[in-house]
Amino acid sequence: MRLFYERNGSGEPLLFITGFAIPAAVFDPILGDYAARFDCVTYDNRSSGRSSAPLHPTSIAEMAADAAALLERLGMESAHVYGLSMGGMIAQELALRFPERVRSLVLGCTTPGGPRAVRPTVRELLRLGGNMVRGVTKPGRPWLAPAVFSPEFRREEPARVLELLEGFGAHRPTPWGANYHLLASIYHDTVARLPEIQAPTLVMHGERDWMDPVANSLLMAERIPDAELSIVPGAGHAYMLEAPEESLARFTEWLDRKGPVGPGKPRTGVSASLERLTRPLGLPIGAVRTGRSAATYAVDLLSGRRPRGIGDRRSSEAARLLMREDATARSSREPSRAGEASASASATAR
Repeated sequence: MRLFYERNGSGEPLLFITGFAIPAAVFDPILGDYAARFDCVTYDNRSSGRSSAPLHPTSIAEMAADAAALLERLGMESAHVYGLSMGGMIAQELALRFPERVRSLVLGCTTPGGPRAVRPTVRELLRLGGNMVRGVTKPGRPWLAPAVFSPEFRREEPARVLELLEGFGAHRPTPWGANYHLLASIYHDTVARLPEIQAPTLVMHGERDWMDPVANSLLMAERIPDAELSIVPGAGHAYMLEAPEESLARFTEWLDRKGPVGPGKPRTGVSASLERLTRPLGLPIGAVRTGRSAATYAVDLLSGRRPRGIGDRRSSEAARLLMREDATARSSREPSRAGEASASASATAR
């Protein structure tokens, strides 16, 4: 498998994993900010961009193995891993299958998948579809913009929107490659396995994300043992591009607060020893997991229990409440840092 990759900056290794049929060029506008502190690796997933596009279907598990193999080839025993959208699905699988490769994990605007994940309502999808159709008639044809950027950003920064969209459209995938990514996404389901993630995890989401409801990040933050939720106010699905300074600040503040973090422990047992054998079967195994989740979901509904992650937490009011809590927590940390700085200055003076 031939993967196109680029490496920028110096410091601790940071692996970026991009989303559905999108090349790593989408990171170019903000990569310099991260490269000032990290040794950044970006790459095109198989069946997209400048990487190989095999004529057979792939799976999230197989793409996670590609990421692990890339780190090995670059001589990186482990890295901080930042996955966005479908890249967040790959990052989940990477942390589950290859914990020894992951120091810390950022899951951005993504979902655990399966029947228990929250999806946009029909009304939301119809509104999004209408906005995308209208985008075709606008200068520059920014039809994708409603799916990835907030209405306010599109209205106030139209020129910037067109610049950022160039990365999405660069190095277009083959038709079969896009279909294989879609199939892999459909049969991604980690809900039951999220508690097995060892890495400290930052779950990030844009408040105005119409593609992946914020409730999915709530679900992941609840189930991953060492997870923290951070919602970027006012931003859409591509929060990292729409609010680059805020996104970077939230990530680095969280990472600094965690302190030096090392990789997880390698898996042991039968499942670990069979990883190479089960990897090509990622798609059918994913279908079985999804079917099993659907069965338990149906039992919950028939018994009158509301499945976890579904319901009132999808509301914008819940997102606003979480942002208020997040702002309070962030502000409460500021005095302590200021106190530490004062103490350090006093010690230096003495």
